[in-house]
Amino acid sequence: MSVFETPRLILRPRGPEHLEACLAINADPEVMRYLGPVWPPARLRVHLTKQLSTDWGAGLGYWAIFRKTAPEEMLGWVLLTPLEGTDVVQIGYRLKRSAWGDGIATEAAQRLVTHGLETLGLARLAAWVHPRNAGSKGVLTKLGFVPDGQYEDNGQIQDLYRLTPAARQP
Repeated sequence: MSVFETPRLILRPRGPEHLEACLAINADPEVMRYLGPVWPPARLRVHLTKQLSTDWGAGLGYWAIFRKTAPEEMLGWVLLTPLEGTDVVQIGYRLKRSAWGDGIATEAAQRLVTHGLETLGLARLAAWVHPRNAGSKGVLTKLGFVPDGQYEDNGQIQDLYRLTPAARQP
């Protein structure tokens, strides 16, 4: 997997060295508010360890997000992975609370949109979001995603969004 840069960020392939930061982010009830309950530490460690060792396919996976000015502090991650139960690749992001509200999710996700649509030549990208998660919906709208029905994730109905190269924001 490639390392990507944006004006403010470095996106590095997420690996075992990022496990403790991932655990801390997923242990925050506010971060998980629209994603589900905070899991017990042992269950979360098993889940994340499996996720970190999964081969998602050529050019796909998870990238850890760092500021260029503070490259030792992981802010969260951004992903391009297959959307379960479909033939589409999804984009997603998760940030620790201290990184919210600064355009980090939009900037990181925009870099992966470019990678997915231009480098990988994907016909479209998808994203799902909790119906009440206005912040995440705002990120998707800024990226040019449009509503595209609903998606069931672990028994929860989520709003589904899509982006095609033709609809992409400059």
